[in-house]
Amino acid sequence: MPGASGKTYEMLWDCQFCGTAKLLGKTHRFCPNCGAPQNPAARYYPSDDEKVAVEDHIFVGADKTCGSCGQLNAGNAEFCQQCGAPLAGAAGAKVVAAQTRAEGEAFQAGAPRDVTREAFDAEMQRVGVQKKKNTGPNWTLYAALGVVALVVVGIIAALLWTRETTVFVSGHEWSREIRIEQYDNFTTQSWWDAPPMGDGVVRGLCTQRQRSTRQVPDGEECSTVRVDQGDGTYREERQCRTRYRDEPVYDDWCTFTGRRWDYERSVTTSGRSLRETPAWGVVTLNCASQARVGCEREAGREEIYTVIFTGDENRTYRCPFPQAQWQAAGIESVWSVNVRVVDAGAADCNSLKPKN
Repeated sequence: MPGASGKTYEMLWDCQFCGTAKLLGKTHRFCPNCGAPQNPAARYYPSDDEKVAVEDHIFVGADKTCGSCGQLNAGNAEFCQQCGAPLAGAAGAKVVAAQTRAEGEAFQAGAPRDVTREAFDAEMQRVGVQKKKNTGPNWTLYAALGVVALVVVGIIAALLWTRETTVFVSGHEWSREIRIEQYDNFTTQSWWDAPPMGDGVVRGLCTQRQRSTRQVPDGEECSTVRVDQGDGTYREERQCRTRYRDEPVYDDWCTFTGRRWDYERSVTTSGRSLRETPAWGVVTLNCASQARVGCEREAGREEIYTVIFTGDENRTYRCPFPQAQWQAAGIESVWSVNVRVVDAGAADCNSLKPKN
C-alpha cells in the first residue's frame, strides 16, 4: 500500500518453461536462462534466509497483464510496453495471501505454484472432464439441521398441546398467613460504601479484600506480517499491540452493627372444606410496632384459596381462585379445563369454565 511503513523485499517465482527456480519477482521480469516472461501467478514468498531487499522502492500499484499479448506491465503503465495496447481495465496481478509469524520466529519459504497444472485443471473442470469440487451449499448439512429443527419444534408443540376435558369439584383448601417482624440488633458485613439499611448503623472493623479486577498494560505482543504488493515485491512490517493482565482491586470489607426490623415468625391458619369459614389467626405482639429491641409488628398478610378438581382416571388438579369464586364453586359442580396431552396431570387453570 502506498505510504505503508516497513521494509520491502522481492517475491520469488519459478520459470515454468526451463525450470529455473527462485527467480526474483522485481528484478527478473524474464527468465535469465530461457527468456520466458514472468508469470505473476507463480510468485511466492521466500524464506528469511532467501529474502532480497529492494532499495528505494516506490510502489506504483500491482502489476497489470496486457489483455492483448499477455505482457506483464508496471502498475502505473497506461499502454503495454510490448504491443502498445491500452491497459485501461487490465487485470491486476493476483497476490499471495498475507502471512504472519510471532516475534522471534522465522518465515519459511512459500510453496512454489504449478500454474500450468492449475490452468489445466481449471480448463478440465470448465469442459466437464474433471468433477468440480463442491463449493456450493452443503444441502446434506442443511437437510440434517432441518430435521433436527423439526424434531425440536415437534417436541415443543407436543409439550404445549392441550385438549379439553371435563372435571368436577372434589374439594376446597384455604390458608392464611400473617408474617411477623421483630425489631432487633444485627451484625453484618458489607463494603464500606454499601452500608446496610437500618437504624443507628455503625461501621466497625474493616479489612482489605479483593473487590474486582482491572486490566493494566503489561508489555507488548508483536508479530511480523508480510504482504504481497502485487508488483513482484512484498512489504514486511512489525506490528505490536499492548498486552494486558488482570490486576486485583482491593477495598474495605467492613463489619456493621445497628437495629432493624427482620422476619421472625408467621401465624398461619388453614382449612380443607367450605364448611370451615376462613379466619385469620390470633396475633399477640410484644410492644406492638415500637422501635425498641424485642418489639414486634405485622409485616403483611397473604391468603390462598384453592379448588380441587377431579377428572379422567381420578386425576387431580388444583387451581387458585379469588375467595368469592372459591366459595361459589360448589362440590361436584362440573367444569371444563384444558390439560396437556403429554402431561395429563398439568392443567391450564386459566381455561377453566363452568358447565352447569
